[in-house]
Amino acid sequence: MKFCFSILFIFTSIIVGAQARMELTPKGFDPNPIRSNLPFMTNEKFLDGTKLWIQEFSRGEADVSEITENSLTIDAFRDNAFFYRNLGDTYYQKVKYRMKISKEGNEYVLSFQVTEIYAKNTLMKSGITDYFTPDGKMKDGFQEVKSSIEKTVGIILDSYNKYITNYAKT
Repeated sequence: MKFCFSILFIFTSIIVGAQARMELTPKGFDPNPIRSNLPFMTNEKFLDGTKLWIQEFSRGEADVSEITENSLTIDAFRDNAFFYRNLGDTYYQKVKYRMKISKEGNEYVLSFQVTEIYAKNTLMKSGITDYFTPDGKMKDGFQEVKSSIEKTVGIILDSYNKYITNYAKT
């Protein structure tokens, strides 16, 4: 019986701590923006924590701009953000993404957008939504794009949420 309660506790903890997931659609990521609860902290501490997070997460390769008293915009890169396979070869793409984050009371509001895609450091002319057909399905040969970019976005969002939540407690 103890074992059953232990398993139940673990799954409950995972579900409660889980962040909202963004799904790639033909129009971009959904839901966008997302809202998440935030422990009490001042606007200044929120902005400082967000800046510290992106510098650690991106290894110093990020730009912070549009700073207000309770919001900012981050532009950063993510290597191997998504992949697809063609004729047995796997192609990994680097992306530049933009996050607009603001603090509203005891919540933060975060919007996420892929702004550029790179193949071997060459800027592509296509956007992330160009991997969809006009009827909203993934184009042939690009089925892995959706799941791999969603996984990457989940990693970024989870990292931010954990960091800023722990930072609030310091």
